[in-house]
Amino acid sequence: MARANEFNHLVDNLQAATARIKQRLSDRYLTKIAKQKTTEKSPDPRSIWWGYYPVVLVALMGLAITLALFVQSIRWEKSQVEIAFREASQDRILVIQREIEHSLRIVIDIASFFEASETVGRREFRKFVGPALKNQAGIKSLEWVPVVSSEMRSRFTEKARESFPPFEILERDDSGALAKSSKRPVYYPVLYIQPYQFNKQLLGLDIGTDPTAYSLLSDAESSGEMRVSPGLYLNDDGERKSGIMVAAPVFFKADESTKEQPSLSAASIKGFAIGTFFVGEIIERALESLRPAGIDIHFYQNHGGEDERLLYSHRTRLADGSHVGSGEGSAAISYTQEISVGTQKWQIICNSASGKFTVNTWSSWVIFFGGMAFTLLFTIYVATLVGRARQVRLEVEERTSQLWEVVQALNQEVVERKSAEQQLQRLNETLEHHIANRTAEAERRAQYLEQFAYVTSHDLKAPLRAVSNLAQWIEEDLKDKLDDASREQLALLRDRVKRMHDLIEGLLEYSRVGRTSAQETSIDSRQLVEEIIDTLSPAAGFSIKVKGKMPRLTADRLQLDQVFSNLIVNSLKHHGGKNGKIRIRCEDGDRFYQFSVCDDGQGIPPQYHQKIFLMFQTLESSDYESSTGIGLALVKKIVEEHGGTIKLRSEPGEGACFYFTWPKTNLSQQSEEETLFQTLLSG
Repeated sequence: MARANEFNHLVDNLQAATARIKQRLSDRYLTKIAKQKTTEKSPDPRSIWWGYYPVVLVALMGLAITLALFVQSIRWEKSQVEIAFREASQDRILVIQREIEHSLRIVIDIASFFEASETVGRREFRKFVGPALKNQAGIKSLEWVPVVSSEMRSRFTEKARESFPPFEILERDDSGALAKSSKRPVYYPVLYIQPYQFNKQLLGLDIGTDPTAYSLLSDAESSGEMRVSPGLYLNDDGERKSGIMVAAPVFFKADESTKEQPSLSAASIKGFAIGTFFVGEIIERALESLRPAGIDIHFYQNHGGEDERLLYSHRTRLADGSHVGSGEGSAAISYTQEISVGTQKWQIICNSASGKFTVNTWSSWVIFFGGMAFTLLFTIYVATLVGRARQVRLEVEERTSQLWEVVQALNQEVVERKSAEQQLQRLNETLEHHIANRTAEAERRAQYLEQFAYVTSHDLKAPLRAVSNLAQWIEEDLKDKLDDASREQLALLRDRVKRMHDLIEGLLEYSRVGRTSAQETSIDSRQLVEEIIDTLSPAAGFSIKVKGKMPRLTADRLQLDQVFSNLIVNSLKHHGGKNGKIRIRCEDGDRFYQFSVCDDGQGIPPQYHQKIFLMFQTLESSDYESSTGIGLALVKKIVEEHGGTIKLRSEPGEGACFYFTWPKTNLSQQSEEETLFQTLLSG
């Protein structure tokens, strides 16, 4: 006993010593921390600002580099737009120049034709220039103008009248009307002109009376080459358009000049091939092959001089043909080029249309904001590094204090968790006990219900069979003595017995739903429905079809068969007509298959849509073949026991559609377990 007391005394002393050591260490540690706080010196403000000098340097360098890159990017983008505009303008000018040269070449071809031919009739001229008039744009007229001296006027007029009887050399008087030409040393009458229908009033006109035309012809004769007139205004059906006149001289050969006019030299002029062209039509024809690019093109003659003249302005068009607004004064980019049109020099000025060939500076702004963001982030990073030491020291002190608090909290949490584990263990034992009791009770109730259903079925069916047999025997024994009323009463009795039998069978099936656990198998729903249709053997006037794709699913075959059978039988029984259609479909959802059984019968009013799913509820009654009112209630219970839903869509006279969902996996068992668990918790 003394040794035990001594041992207990030693243990108490050891525990007291341990407590004193812990307290001493704790006090020493806390005293050290307090001393460090009191001895900490405040930092020198000058050292703090000097430490941030690299931050300022980094920020200034980043800002300078960003601005330099931004300015350079803006310049580069602007130069790219100017290059693209210049190349597009040059392409259009080149195409226009080629089209003009191609148009003027017809005049040279006409001159070569007259130079190579001894005589050219009016028909030959029309055939020669016909392809050019058909294929080329901008031609107002193509003419052959011979040179006729005053001595040869009468002979020339007679010869011209052979192909054109009303021919006469004409000139315009002061009022502009055509009149017979007065006597002149040399005449320049229009002998041939095409297209004739638009220019027939010019046939025979002496164009030498026009100063511009005479100057052009004289220049062409003296140079011996094709010449192009300055820009002039031409009349096109009352519209004034800019155009040019082109003249190519044709000279007599030595033998021809002697033969025709012996007094003329070998270099005597024979005539002129003349073409009059609309400038605008040639330009627009050339630009048809190019896609609109937002460029306005202006054509000037003697641009910048006193006699400057605008020949034509081409406005760019959008895809729908509407003009894009632009102006020379407001054009962002401009390009000028000079081209040669025969002996004339044209200045072409290209201006970018409004909203076209604008400098897209988004990439420059991306560089600017990206550089600024990078500079900001890098500056923040450097500032963070500079202040890291002081921040770490403060965090160490703060974390030390927090660690002491956390240790105390952890000790308290350990105690609480041990208490919670013990409580959870007790709750678990209680829950297992409840589950065992409820399971046993559920099994006893299911066994009792099964026994009650069996006894009820057996005890009720036997008297019903006896009543049915007795009614049949009475009818057979008294066959000759019964009147029609008695036979009808006996038939009504047998029908009531059959209905009572069906009612008992329906009640048994309804009570078994959810209590029997048949093995689930893989079912081809299309094959199942087709077998049901074959079993029912609908009347000849009814058509039952399965539409679309039907799934293969794992389910209780008997209960799914009951659902489809009751719905199809319900549609056949309550269709209300001798002919009808029943259609069965399936739609695939995320977790459920939705089946539908639709008919084209008499339909069901909306106020009865919920009533038909209740037990013993029917919408019509009769003495014979009436429904028990259990079929749709049984369908609803089966579907809901498997975790699905059923609903009806129908209107009077528009048929009825029953929609029910069936889970792709067995949800009924999971739902039942969750319900049982909630019941146990609440109990």
